[in-house]
Amino acid sequence: MAFPSRCTETPMSHGENSQYTRTHQYSAGSGRALLQSCPGTFYAREDSLQLEPLKPAEHQFAEGEFVPRGFRENVNPNLFAVPNPARDWTYSNRRQAQMLLPFLYLGPWTCLKDRRWLQEEGFTLLLAVRDRRLAQVRLVSGEKVATEMEIESDTVDIVGNQELISILPRAIRRINNHVFSHSVIGHGKPPKIFIFCETGNGVSAVVIIAYLMVMFNAELPQAIHAVHLQRFCIETDDESRMMLASFGSILAAKRDVEQTQRSARMNCLSPGIAPRATSRKRNIAYCNEMETGDGMDVDDIGDQNGLRKPLGPFQDRSE
Repeated sequence: MAFPSRCTETPMSHGENSQYTRTHQYSAGSGRALLQSCPGTFYAREDSLQLEPLKPAEHQFAEGEFVPRGFRENVNPNLFAVPNPARDWTYSNRRQAQMLLPFLYLGPWTCLKDRRWLQEEGFTLLLAVRDRRLAQVRLVSGEKVATEMEIESDTVDIVGNQELISILPRAIRRINNHVFSHSVIGHGKPPKIFIFCETGNGVSAVVIIAYLMVMFNAELPQAIHAVHLQRFCIETDDESRMMLASFGSILAAKRDVEQTQRSARMNCLSPGIAPRATSRKRNIAYCNEMETGDGMDVDDIGDQNGLRKPLGPFQDRSE
């Protein structure tokens, strides 16, 4: 479906008689530009896509943010070995679950009917991702099956994508806490988690995409592609991809903060580097000068403290 062309209306700030003038260069646009780098459904084989495969990476977030303390030291790294892409996909495969990682499976709710398969695979946690309205009528739940199998079950209940972005960190921590507890305590069998929603193609896939973005430091297109290679039928609409793109921006900011803090800690621990002492006398004089305002312009005060407000998008021509 073709989208209607954008009208070529001249902005008011461009007119000679306009009261306001722009202070920054800008162009009219929409969220579609953000989605250009976020692929939807892939209809090509993986060897035709110029995307790097997922590789194990150093965890770049603070311990406790997404993983418990001691996670990397106690969890078998083989659990994060990425499986080979599924070569042959048939339409009937959508009713089955697929392995995304050795301990992580994705599929539809109906897979819980196959008790024999669940036993053979040795699942230790059934994690449902569902709409909160389904929770009210106790649908899309693995609680009953988990009780029969004497394993764990949990749910991630959401209302929409706007709420999901705030719940993703909790869901990721739930997965990693389960993996960690089975690795440290020693339950006799390795951790294995089945994540499902009503179809196995919607919100449960979004949770796994977000998980790969965190644990592999993957970009959004790379994470979507990795899930597609195993479960071709997942659905990521524009709203979901916009939400995941925003989640990716949050992750990038968290990485930058953690990297800065790690660098600061390393500098403090480096031998021969003493922290710089600050002159008390100069600080007192500086504070007195700031209080009295002697020899200082108001704009300079803002600049010194880094609190000067940025220019607004428009400025009155009369100023």
